[in-house]
Amino acid sequence: MKKTIIIIRQELINTFKRPSYLIVAIGIPFLAVLILGGIKLVQARLGEDGGTPVSPQEEWQMEIEGYVDQAGLIRTIPSDLPEGHLLAYESEIQAKEALSSGEISAYYLIPPDYVKKGEIFYVFPETRALIKDGQKWVMKWTLLVNMQGGDLEEANRIWNPVWHLEERDVSTSGAQGNTLSGEDCSRPGSACESNDLIRYIPSIMAALFFISFMNSSTMLFNSIGVEKEDRTLEVLMLSISPRQMLAGKTIGLAIAGLTQTIFWLGAVYVIFNLGGSTLNLPENFTLPIDTISWNLVFFLGGFGVYASLMAGTGALVPKMKEAGAANIVAQTPLFLGYIVGIMAPVTETADADAPFFLSFFPFTSPIVMVMRLTDSFVPLWQLFLSAGFLVITSFLVIQATAAMFQAQNLLSGQPFSVKRYFQILLPRIRFSKGKT
Repeated sequence: MKKTIIIIRQELINTFKRPSYLIVAIGIPFLAVLILGGIKLVQARLGEDGGTPVSPQEEWQMEIEGYVDQAGLIRTIPSDLPEGHLLAYESEIQAKEALSSGEISAYYLIPPDYVKKGEIFYVFPETRALIKDGQKWVMKWTLLVNMQGGDLEEANRIWNPVWHLEERDVSTSGAQGNTLSGEDCSRPGSACESNDLIRYIPSIMAALFFISFMNSSTMLFNSIGVEKEDRTLEVLMLSISPRQMLAGKTIGLAIAGLTQTIFWLGAVYVIFNLGGSTLNLPENFTLPIDTISWNLVFFLGGFGVYASLMAGTGALVPKMKEAGAANIVAQTPLFLGYIVGIMAPVTETADADAPFFLSFFPFTSPIVMVMRLTDSFVPLWQLFLSAGFLVITSFLVIQATAAMFQAQNLLSGQPFSVKRYFQILLPRIRFSKGKT
C-alpha cells in the first residue's frame, strides 16, 4: 500500500506540473468565469452611470423619413419614436423636394381611400433599392397607434397579441412528470424553445464529458507508454508489482481527472446560474445541483472503465508510434456515446429508444445519461440502475486490465494486436463474473 501511495503522489506531482493540464483544467474555466464577471461588472457600472437601459430605437440609428397624410389619420407621432425622425408634409410635391435635397431618406404617401383599401406608398431613391424594406414598421406602428386614439398600450397589445404561450401536457406521461412539457426555461433542456443556449446545454455537457474522458484516459495511456518506451518500467518493476503500478497510476490520474471535471462543472454552474442577462438567460433559470452531483458519479464510473481500457492498451503497445490502432479499439464506444450525446438534443430525440438504451449501456452511459439527465427529468430508479451497471462494469474492467499488467506483457516488446488485446481482456472478465 505504501508503494501504491508513492506512485499516486508521483503521478499527481507530474500531472500538476504539466502546463497543458493546468491550462485545460484550471486556466480555461477560471478565464471563462473571469470574463463573465468582468462583463457583469462593466454592465453594473454602466447601469450606475447611465441610468435606464438604451432602447432599441436609440441603439439603432433611425433614418429621417417623411409622410403625406391625405387620409387625415395621423394626429400624433408615437412617443416611443425618436423626435424629429418622422416629418409631416402637406403635399407630395413638398415631400419630393425634401427627398431630393436629402432632408429625408424616404417618404410615405397615405391616399384618401387608405381605410377602404389598406394601401400606402413608400417612396425612396434608387440608391436605397437594396434596402427598400427600410423602416416600414415605423409607419405601420404610427398608423396603428393613431387608429387606437394614441393609446400606446392598446396598440402594443394588438401589435404583439401573445407575449407568452404556455403549453400544458394533460396526457398520462405528462401528468406523471416524465417529461418537461411546454416552454420551460427554468432548467436546461429542449423544453426551452425560445433560448438556444439553454436548449443545447445538454449537448455542451456531453461534449465536456467527452473531452474530460479523452484527456484523463489519454494521460494514463501516455504515462504508461512513455515509461515503457524509455525503459523506465524495467527499473520500476524491480521494486513494485504491476498491480501496484496500475492502482497507483489509475488512482492518481483519477484524482487529476476529477479535479479537472470539478473545475469545469463548477465553472458551468457559476456561469449558467449567475450569467443572467449577460447570457440572455431567464431570471428563474438554474442549473440543478443534483444534476452536477450525478454528473460526478458518472464521471468516476466512466473514468474507471476508459482509463482501465487505455491502461491495458498502454501495457501492450511497445512504442508510442503504434498507439493509433490501440486508441481506436479502446475509445470506439466513447465516440458512439459522444455522437448520440451531442446530436440527440439538437434533433429533439433525447428520449428516443436509442439514447434510452445507450444511457444504460455501461460503455456509453457516462456521456448519454449525463445528456439525458441535463435535458429532462430522469426517474431516480433509472439513475441508480445505470450507475450500478457502470460501477460493476468498471470493477470488472479494472480486474481484467490488471491481468495485462504482468511482467511478460509490459516488457515483451511484441507489437500491439487487437486479437491479443481481447484474448487477454475477455477471459478475465468472464472469470471475474464467475467469481462474483
